[in-house]
Amino acid sequence: MGLLDNLLGAFLKLTDPTPEYTGPRCLLERNSVGGCDKCQQACPHQAINLQSFTVEIDEVKCTSCGLCTAVCPGVALEYPLGPIQEKLHRGRGQIRCAKAPGAGDEVRCLGQLTPGVLAEAASRYGPLTLAHGDCENCKIGGPTVPERVQIAVREAQRYFPELKAHLQQEPLRGAEVGRREFFGAMFGGAKRSAAELVPNLPLPSAGPDEDQRAELPAELRLRKVAAFRAQSVHWPRITVAEGCTLCPVCTNVCPTRAVQRERDAGCSEYVLRLNVSACTGCGACVESCPPQVISLVDASRDEVLGEPLELFRGLPPWYDL
Repeated sequence: MGLLDNLLGAFLKLTDPTPEYTGPRCLLERNSVGGCDKCQQACPHQAINLQSFTVEIDEVKCTSCGLCTAVCPGVALEYPLGPIQEKLHRGRGQIRCAKAPGAGDEVRCLGQLTPGVLAEAASRYGPLTLAHGDCENCKIGGPTVPERVQIAVREAQRYFPELKAHLQQEPLRGAEVGRREFFGAMFGGAKRSAAELVPNLPLPSAGPDEDQRAELPAELRLRKVAAFRAQSVHWPRITVAEGCTLCPVCTNVCPTRAVQRERDAGCSEYVLRLNVSACTGCGACVESCPPQVISLVDASRDEVLGEPLELFRGLPPWYDL
């Protein structure tokens, strides 16, 4: 019976996986002041445990609704976004959840639609149509899904302000798929699923923490693509006021390495720089800054697409100690 249980559990995890967790991008593991519990608050099934200052997901309770991935400030929780993006492209901005009636492509739950996915699809196809089933009685995402999707839409509008999305419970319209297209899509989906199950190559042994943070997540790349197509953006970024001591706290807590501190070549000054496209507006540096001189503002489109910004420059007061 144990073998059968293990086989059944393995099969369920292939079809119903938990999100991939990248610890170095989690605000808890980065020791941000105030921490973060957004994933736990969003989870409708109490599948997330934060007691060990890391994210532990109960594979039995997790239903793959994806709600945690859309709210994670550091993009530490992710599903592969390529297949979801592909489905939105095939539907030309229309998609439905697995419980919604109608035609067209589907995702397991609309909770898997992240702000980056929504912004990129809207930047390509215009208004989005998102169909959901009976969320009140759904065991996958539950009654909070429509509200959570609207929150993701509002976040996506920061990166593509022209975004409009219609959330409906009516059947999704679309052309019925013929047998040939059906089997072709099924075969292609099987190949993609197999590819997604292959583990990532191990990171280099030197500095794996920094390497994982340095790699820009797919979510942020999609946001940047949307910003490139937008007329203007409200992308979050930080600014640093006088009084900065050039300590390393902001760089240490930043989950995506958007903030970098380095010594200027040829002099004793230190420089803080910001890669705006990697900034998620999580506020970890704002809360953790010892002299409290960091604040959040909106970046312009040129700042998002341009070179890193110089935030502060000077000689640290501890330099001569």
